[in-house]
Amino acid sequence: METKKIALQPTVPEPPPTTSPASGSTSAFAAPGSPAGGAVVSAPPERPVDSGPQPGDLRLVIEQDPTSGTYVYKTVNRRTGDVLQQFPREDVLRLKQAEHYDPGEVFDGLT
Repeated sequence: METKKIALQPTVPEPPPTTSPASGSTSAFAAPGSPAGGAVVSAPPERPVDSGPQPGDLRLVIEQDPTSGTYVYKTVNRRTGDVLQQFPREDVLRLKQAEHYDPGEVFDGLT
Protein backbone atom coordinates (compact mmCIF):
# COMPACT_ATOMS: atom_id res chain seq x y z
CA MET A 1 0.00 0.00 0.00
CA GLU A 2 1.29 3.35 -1.03
CA THR A 3 0.68 6.55 0.86
CA LYS A 4 0.67 9.77 -1.01
CA LYS A 5 1.41 13.04 0.59
CA ILE A 6 -0.81 15.84 -0.53
CA ALA A 7 0.11 19.37 0.38
CA LEU A 8 -2.96 21.22 1.60
CA GLN A 9 -2.90 24.93 1.89
CA PRO A 10 -5.07 26.41 4.61
CA THR A 11 -7.62 28.94 3.49
CA VAL A 12 -7.62 32.05 5.60
CA PRO A 13 -10.35 34.63 5.06
CA GLU A 14 -9.12 38.08 4.30
CA PRO A 15 -9.68 40.70 7.00
CA PRO A 16 -12.26 43.39 6.26
CA PRO A 17 -10.86 46.64 4.95
CA THR A 18 -9.97 49.11 7.65
CA THR A 19 -11.46 52.57 7.68
CA SER A 20 -9.75 55.70 8.75
CA PRO A 21 -10.99 57.56 11.85
CA ALA A 22 -13.71 60.14 11.40
CA SER A 23 -12.56 63.44 10.00
CA GLY A 24 -11.34 65.81 12.64
CA SER A 25 -10.54 62.96 15.02
CA THR A 26 -6.96 62.82 16.21
CA SER A 27 -7.19 59.40 17.86
CA ALA A 28 -7.47 56.02 16.17
CA PHE A 29 -9.78 54.85 18.97
CA ALA A 30 -13.49 55.63 19.20
CA ALA A 31 -14.99 57.17 22.31
CA PRO A 32 -16.88 54.74 24.55
CA GLY A 33 -20.47 54.40 23.39
CA SER A 34 -19.84 55.73 19.89
CA PRO A 35 -19.30 53.63 16.78
CA ALA A 36 -15.79 53.23 15.41
CA GLY A 37 -16.75 54.48 11.96
CA GLY A 38 -17.99 57.80 13.30
CA ALA A 39 -21.54 57.38 12.02
CA VAL A 40 -24.49 56.93 14.36
CA VAL A 41 -25.62 53.32 14.24
CA SER A 42 -28.21 53.08 17.02
CA ALA A 43 -31.56 54.82 17.35
CA PRO A 44 -32.07 57.65 19.84
CA PRO A 45 -32.96 56.56 23.39
CA GLU A 46 -36.63 55.72 23.87
CA ARG A 47 -38.88 57.62 26.23
CA PRO A 48 -40.26 55.66 29.19
CA VAL A 49 -43.72 54.19 28.71
CA ASP A 50 -46.53 56.13 30.36
CA SER A 51 -48.07 53.23 32.28
CA GLY A 52 -50.03 55.18 34.84
CA PRO A 53 -50.41 58.48 36.61
CA GLN A 54 -47.23 60.42 37.19
CA PRO A 55 -46.39 61.73 40.69
CA GLY A 56 -47.44 65.24 39.68
CA ASP A 57 -50.90 63.95 38.73
CA LEU A 58 -51.68 62.68 42.24
CA ARG A 59 -53.26 64.65 45.05
CA LEU A 60 -53.86 63.68 48.68
CA VAL A 61 -57.31 64.66 49.94
CA ILE A 62 -58.11 64.42 53.66
CA GLU A 63 -61.79 64.61 54.59
CA GLN A 64 -63.71 64.01 57.78
CA ASP A 65 -66.61 61.57 57.43
CA PRO A 66 -69.68 63.49 58.69
CA THR A 67 -71.48 60.48 60.16
CA SER A 68 -68.66 58.68 61.95
CA GLY A 69 -66.27 61.59 62.47
CA THR A 70 -63.26 59.58 61.24
CA TYR A 71 -60.77 61.05 58.81
CA VAL A 72 -60.70 59.62 55.30
CA TYR A 73 -57.48 59.79 53.26
CA LYS A 74 -57.90 59.65 49.49
CA THR A 75 -55.36 59.57 46.67
CA VAL A 76 -57.01 61.32 43.72
CA ASN A 77 -55.86 61.58 40.10
CA ARG A 78 -55.87 65.32 39.28
CA ARG A 79 -56.53 64.80 35.58
CA THR A 80 -59.46 62.39 35.80
CA GLY A 81 -60.76 62.97 39.33
CA ASP A 82 -60.74 59.22 40.02
CA VAL A 83 -60.12 58.04 43.58
CA LEU A 84 -57.17 55.63 43.33
CA GLN A 85 -56.92 54.69 47.03
CA GLN A 86 -58.91 55.43 50.14
CA PHE A 87 -58.13 54.71 53.80
CA PRO A 88 -60.15 53.54 55.63
CA ARG A 89 -61.93 51.79 52.80
CA GLU A 90 -65.58 52.46 52.02
CA ASP A 91 -66.70 49.02 53.21
CA VAL A 92 -65.03 49.59 56.60
CA LEU A 93 -66.86 52.91 56.94
CA ARG A 94 -70.15 51.18 56.09
CA LEU A 95 -69.49 48.51 58.73
CA LYS A 96 -68.87 51.19 61.34
CA GLN A 97 -72.20 52.82 60.52
CA ALA A 98 -74.17 49.54 60.73
CA GLU A 99 -76.33 48.97 63.80
CA HIS A 100 -74.94 45.52 64.54
CA TYR A 101 -71.30 46.61 64.42
CA ASP A 102 -69.26 46.13 67.57
CA PRO A 103 -65.56 46.96 67.76
CA GLY A 104 -63.50 43.83 67.18
CA GLU A 105 -65.92 42.16 64.77
CA VAL A 106 -64.00 43.23 61.68
CA PHE A 107 -60.71 41.81 62.97
CA ASP A 108 -60.41 39.48 65.90
CA GLY A 109 -56.79 39.08 66.88
CA LEU A 110 -57.47 35.83 68.77
CA THR A 111 -58.73 33.75 65.84
